[in-house]
Amino acid sequence: MAEEFELDQEILVEFIKETLEELDGLDPKFIALEKNPKDMEVLNAIFRTMHSIKGSSAFFNLNHIRNFAHKLEFLLDDLRKGARTATKDIINVLLRGKDRLDHMLNRLASGDMEVTHTPDEAALLKQVENILASKEEAAKEIKPHQVFLEIDKLRLDLATDGLIDKEPVERLLEQIERLREAVLGPEARPSGEAAPPLGKMLIQQGLISEEDVEEALTKQKKLGEILVEEGKVTPEAVERAASDQRQQAREIAEAKKKKEPTPIAGLKKTMRIEEEKIDSFMDVVGELIINAEVFNYLQKKLEGGMDIEKSVMEFKNANVDFSELIFNLQKGLAEVRKVSIKGIFQKLPRMVRDLAEAIGKKADIEIRGEDLLLDKSLFEQLESPLNHIIRNAVDHGLEAPDVRQAAGKNPMGRVEVIAEETKGEFVIRIRDDGKGMDAAKLRAKAVEKGVITAAQADTMPDKEAYKLIFAPGFSTAEKVTDVSGRGVGMDVVMTTLKENKGKVDISTTLGKGTEFTLSLPLSNTLITISGLVVAVGKEKYIVPMEWIRESIHPSRQQVSSVKTKGEIVQIRDHIYPLIRLHEVFGVTPKHKHPWNSVVMVIDREGLQCCLMVDEIIEETQVVLKDLGKMFHHIPGILGGAILGDGNVGLVVNIEGLLRTDARSYADH
Repeated sequence: MAEEFELDQEILVEFIKETLEELDGLDPKFIALEKNPKDMEVLNAIFRTMHSIKGSSAFFNLNHIRNFAHKLEFLLDDLRKGARTATKDIINVLLRGKDRLDHMLNRLASGDMEVTHTPDEAALLKQVENILASKEEAAKEIKPHQVFLEIDKLRLDLATDGLIDKEPVERLLEQIERLREAVLGPEARPSGEAAPPLGKMLIQQGLISEEDVEEALTKQKKLGEILVEEGKVTPEAVERAASDQRQQAREIAEAKKKKEPTPIAGLKKTMRIEEEKIDSFMDVVGELIINAEVFNYLQKKLEGGMDIEKSVMEFKNANVDFSELIFNLQKGLAEVRKVSIKGIFQKLPRMVRDLAEAIGKKADIEIRGEDLLLDKSLFEQLESPLNHIIRNAVDHGLEAPDVRQAAGKNPMGRVEVIAEETKGEFVIRIRDDGKGMDAAKLRAKAVEKGVITAAQADTMPDKEAYKLIFAPGFSTAEKVTDVSGRGVGMDVVMTTLKENKGKVDISTTLGKGTEFTLSLPLSNTLITISGLVVAVGKEKYIVPMEWIRESIHPSRQQVSSVKTKGEIVQIRDHIYPLIRLHEVFGVTPKHKHPWNSVVMVIDREGLQCCLMVDEIIEETQVVLKDLGKMFHHIPGILGGAILGDGNVGLVVNIEGLLRTDARSYADH
């Protein structure tokens, strides 16, 4: 039990963190070993990890973890020696063993210091022992654990023959247990917290003998009744012993309640940072302190009215230096917060393997870009939507092996996951070579479920129909399974992406497969936007610079109306639909006509329009702030930003504005 030894909390915290990280890295290694059972490099890497866990847990007297890892180590050692082969069944056992170790460590992290195994852990441990004891592929050399298993069988024979209580036998068995502990490590023993049996309590009170208990147990009645009937004890004595037993049980239960586990202090979110990066921060901070002194000096000069023109020039130079230092600090902090996406990707092969096996399919996964770095907060948000899309690809996208073969495909389905950084965004592409998505079927199912109306379905383009799978409760599965089919899961993808200012695009071809493209900002903790501050009436908005191609004052002749498309602006033989920003946000403008206003030409990713504002005030760089859930449903707002004058300006979400407008602002 935990009270029998003292733990160094700081070292224990590090052990838990590092061991959980090591276990996370085992899944892809087990999958690789299953594909190539003779890959000794992978096998040795797994063995080293298990050996390390065994040794480290022994240091903390965590015998339940040590014994479990030790048994798995024996099994891995058999594979290394060629005594048995890494079959699918063996890999299944090893994967389940890795999961059990993970659970033990998480229990420990929650403050549960119990060192006995749960029933599930004990059952799996027994399965591993049975495999180790099997003679099907047993090695020629004698193995210690097999000898002790044979001794345990002999122990049962001795007990059956009534010889186990003989003093020489007891001494011999005690020495064997010492030998077992020395060779295999300490075995987890009963905690001793259970109330003693009734028979044992009566023996302790001197009322009956052990022979009386053994004889009574051979009869199919309660022990107390049997002993009373035989006149060996009075009913009152049995009741007193039973009362004492109940009292002890209550005391034990109360004691357990008082020992409710509390999470181990120190197990908070942490990051490992290279010392070199910390040094660079200190250098920047030093420069900022110097810069602050320059501003103090200039403030005194300006307050004293000394050489104003020269002071203004010095102020401009100091401000440029300050801006550069802030930029370097921000860039450095962004790099510090980045972690490798490998932490998510290394779990995917196991997930695809287990899912395909559960639904009777064959699937393989190829991963590229796993060394790419992204912000840690985004890393934590990305895992769930990525898992949902891949599960959907395996369950809904890939066909059954016989169906694929009949279609001339490889029975083994394929999923590709590619991560890359493009145009300042983090992009993940998930491709499958399955059956593809049928837009007509999706529209029909959406109408059936009341997600859209029949009229909306008739005018909905295929590209938008594919995104219907993200609607809450939407599913095309003909059969509800444990994997999918209840219309839950995929809506999580869209919700998470919206919360992190991301988007998803889908491209698909019937009979060939589907590709999901997730695009997110590189960070969701500190998002800076370069944009133009524009005025519309008394309000100020920030339009992201990346969307703006140019700004013009159109002439009357350039602006006209088209019955089916509304107002348009013609610029160099190209026609753009006109969006009045004051109409979008319900603001009273200074100018009602485009030729008196400023028109910003928006042209990016196939989305084009002219955005009408009163005037452009200045170019700026702002930090994007989330305005809260009440603004999330407004497609034209990306967030808010504090401007130089202290007021808040809304950051315009150009893409959301164009994609959700009733009119199509695509290329005309």
